[in-house]
Amino acid sequence: MLKRRFIAGAQCPKCEQVDKVVMFDTEDGKRWRECVSCGFKDEMIEQSEPQEVQTRVNQNKLGDEKLPHETPVQVLNLFDPKDLH
Repeated sequence: MLKRRFIAGAQCPKCEQVDKVVMFDTEDGKRWRECVSCGFKDEMIEQSEPQEVQTRVNQNKLGDEKLPHETPVQVLNLFDPKDLH
């Protein structure tokens, strides 16, 4: 008996119904998905982990080289205009 697990929020590619898709593994190690509503069935091919695009937001500033488009950090001092008179 195959153990089927619903995939929360998954939409069937054929009938487009949501929360009707189950996933299961076969004895030969393949992973399948199937819609319990319309019967659509296909093998799930696992892809490698997507690589995150390097941006200035996700890089560690300590030790990493600066990117060519970065400018040096400037400190700004804000004053209340009322205090200047």
